Amino acid sequence: MSSEFLLVSGVVALSAVVQGVAGMGFALLCAPFLIQVFGPTEGVKQVVLLSLVLNVVYFGREMRGARFKDALSLLLPSLFVTPLLASWLKKFSPDALLVVAGTITIISALLLAFGLRMTRLEGRAGAIGAGVMSAAMNVAGGLAGPAVAMYAVSARWPVASIRPTLQLFGIGINTVTLLSLGSLKMHHLPWIGLILGIAGGFLLAPMISSERVRPLILGLALLGGTWIAFKGLL
Repeated sequence: MSSEFLLVSGVVALSAVVQGVAGMGFALLCAPFLIQVFGPTEGVKQVVLLSLVLNVVYFGREMRGARFKDALSLLLPSLFVTPLLASWLKKFSPDALLVVAGTITIISALLLAFGLRMTRLEGRAGAIGAGVMSAAMNVAGGLAGPAVAMYAVSARWPVASIRPTLQLFGIGINTVTLLSLGSLKMHHLPWIGLILGIAGGFLLAPMISSERVRPLILGLALLGGTWIAFKGLL
């Protein structure tokens, strides 16, 4: 068993635990490693598929708290633009898109962290913007979570509703993204790390108080925005 395999499995396991606790964060932590090991195209595909598996598993745990109507309002615009973005990004450099999306996410996370409520991130217009941005970030880097998490925090969803609603949204956006990106090499997927991470997520999630979930989400969104903007600049 190679050291590279152990490292990737360990990172995937840790990322899956964070996803179970906060409702997001898997791709933020493991995408850089998977992309580095398997390349930008195959790495993103693996991140999206593994994220989809986690979405299904964790949504089944707490689906009763999901805000189905809100998830649908975020999904509709993202599902519409995902195939278009996947086709467009194959022809053009996604760098500018990544920088813009990452910068907006960083600014939103910082403003919300300092207690400023952003009304433009709420309502139908906010849902459309968050859905489109999430689709763009997912196609380019496997990061569907930060944009919709900013919408959820700004709209002041109950903490108990954030995790299952993000998982429900993830099921839709990751399914369409995976279909749009094409097939991937299944034998390279770190399934062992994923299974261990899911077990850890189920174990630790009930131990994390609701007061700690919101700052955790904001911190992960800030990390994701920084990573995606840095990737675009490079």
